[in-house]
Amino acid sequence: MSKPDFHTPSQGNEIALAELAPAHIRDPTADLSAAEAIAVVKSSELESQTNLPESQADPEEDLGEDIDSKGLWLLSALHFSSTWGDRCLEFGAYLFLIEAFKNTLLAASIFGFCTTGAAILFSGSIGQLLDAHRRLPVLRTAISLQKASAAVCYGLFLVLFLTPSMSSQAARGSGADGPVWAAFTGVVLCGIVLKLATIGVSVSIERDWATTIGQGGKRRLMKLNTWLRRIDLVCKLVAPLFVSALTAGVSYSFAAALLCGMSVVTLFFEIPICGVVYSRFPALEAEQAERSRLAPAMGTKVHKSLLEWLDPRPAMRDWAEFSRLPVFLTSLSISSVYLTVLSFDGTFLSYLKSARSWDDPFIAGMRAICAVTGLVGTVLLPFVERKLGLIRAGSWSIWSEIIALIPVVIALYVGAPDSISKGPAWNSSLLFGGMAASRIGLWMFDLAQVQILQEALEDHPRRNALTALQYSLQNTFDMLKYVLTMILSNPKKFKWAGLVSWMAVFVGGCLFVAYVRRVRGHLVHSEWAQRLLGGKKNQ
Repeated sequence: MSKPDFHTPSQGNEIALAELAPAHIRDPTADLSAAEAIAVVKSSELESQTNLPESQADPEEDLGEDIDSKGLWLLSALHFSSTWGDRCLEFGAYLFLIEAFKNTLLAASIFGFCTTGAAILFSGSIGQLLDAHRRLPVLRTAISLQKASAAVCYGLFLVLFLTPSMSSQAARGSGADGPVWAAFTGVVLCGIVLKLATIGVSVSIERDWATTIGQGGKRRLMKLNTWLRRIDLVCKLVAPLFVSALTAGVSYSFAAALLCGMSVVTLFFEIPICGVVYSRFPALEAEQAERSRLAPAMGTKVHKSLLEWLDPRPAMRDWAEFSRLPVFLTSLSISSVYLTVLSFDGTFLSYLKSARSWDDPFIAGMRAICAVTGLVGTVLLPFVERKLGLIRAGSWSIWSEIIALIPVVIALYVGAPDSISKGPAWNSSLLFGGMAASRIGLWMFDLAQVQILQEALEDHPRRNALTALQYSLQNTFDMLKYVLTMILSNPKKFKWAGLVSWMAVFVGGCLFVAYVRRVRGHLVHSEWAQRLLGGKKNQ
């Protein structure tokens, strides 16, 4: 199946594309650019292919499982090393800040606000960098910045822990002296650099490289995406347990020193490995050569001044184009899921400990069960996608999450203890059982949305810039969650935060339904309706 040319569409090509577009999406593309119109056509074509019986499927799909196994293992090792380091600091930074600044949450709040705000503001610029420069040097630079900033951050924590005067000053909180806040400022700056570098690594490996390596079949891309997502889940489960074991079993200073050393060691592992992975998949270099050839025609500037990088107009152009694409609705949908306290993050953990008096081992066990059910979701999606098609599988996934979260919300209102206690067993069963069940749909939907975005932007000349905008959306909704919990900070008001969270996920489901309606022209197949009506008449 030939692919549309995203790079140099002429006026004649635009007319041809308009004629080839299915009837139900001709009007929506009337005011779009040629690149955007291709994205609409591509979404429709992809959905029609996913609904074909296996005997009528595109013969290219037979290549779906043909991935270089050694290259896949090396890519997985690279992704595991990068993700492990990120998850360790993501959990450890807040743990260390709370330990250093014992009498205030101000430090942790400032750290989270600044790092999340930086991700919102600069994710699009990270994507532009990835589009404008060669893949391998950019990834190596991002890895180097990620590891260096993490090592410096851990080093600053060591200074706070091992210097008695600074340690005692930090314990005073907002009354600490200048050197303590200078070290904290360094931690925040390192956190910002780490956050942006991690976005660069994630977009490179999970979006850009995976999309190119996965070209040639849906099965191929699905296999690659599920492989990488399972690594994310394993690191999300095990890394916090590893950091907690270090801090509880030895000391905070030992944990910071060991993690600092790991950051340095993994740097010298990841830099050569990414070069080996790059050479194992010739498609990466072939597409890079095509990008370089077409860069002058597309007006892509590799070298920009600082003022040009700070110019907001390219970002505004990307946002305007991205928002007009049908796939933007899926990005809004997955981002809405981030505005939730109904997950095992810091807010929910604080509620369980302060209002329900659950101990750490039990909470760790429940969190592990949720991670396992999330892994189940990554196993189920490929099978569901083969039966229902990718878009319909995504729709079923997010609505299954919405339904599974209903018992969780009920548990916050009905039978919830008025005082600090665990509450009745049936209430806890609804709370934790619904949470665990919802992770299946959540991770299935996450995987489905990732692949929908990858396929929709596969041939877009600025796919990394547009993909990075989704990170900005996700971090925006994540920040709104913290605003919500600051307003409803009393544990007795957590039930209202839970209700708002469920409503946000529900809105995400509605946005995905709107996407389905836009690209397919219908929500229910007419054949299904005819069979249902015919069955009733026969009865």
